[in-house]
Amino acid sequence: MNQLDKNIAANLKRIRKSKNMSLDMLAEKTGVSKSMLGQIERGESNPTVATIAKIVDGIRVPFEELIYPKTESVLVIDNDKLPIYKSEEGAYQVRSIFPYDRHRNFEVYETKIEPGEGCESFFGDDGGCEYIMVVQGVLTLETEEGTYEVAANHAIKLDASNRHSYHNRATQKLVLNIFVTYDVPV
Repeated sequence: MNQLDKNIAANLKRIRKSKNMSLDMLAEKTGVSKSMLGQIERGESNPTVATIAKIVDGIRVPFEELIYPKTESVLVIDNDKLPIYKSEEGAYQVRSIFPYDRHRNFEVYETKIEPGEGCESFFGDDGGCEYIMVVQGVLTLETEEGTYEVAANHAIKLDASNRHSYHNRATQKLVLNIFVTYDVPV
């Protein structure tokens, strides 16, 4: 059984039970036989696109809810176990705490910049915003509009598509939490 079949099996069973439906009730609503639905839930059948369409139409759920793995309602992140990207010269490091995921329109990064060092923005022209919270040190943010000094326990918001760079002109390490949001397609 491939991952897609596993997702469909687990999600169909979860959705059916959450709606307090028996396999007979599900068969009646979807037009898919009870035996086929049972095989799908047990992962014994590879449903066709037409069968999946009947199921999602019958139980009125988005197609994605049936095929993608269920996301956790609570997720604890251990930062010490996350991979860290380090610049070659050791000037800065970035840890992706919540990387891009198609189910949400934001990302969260922890960035550390050594004294006297700096780096360009990591984010592109995706039409989003950056919310930068200074945890430690003083950020010198250079943008097309000007230069901004942001101290610890302060934050700044900017259009992520404009060129900008982060600099640490102080004598202690600079620690930032950067939240990047993306426009939600309409």
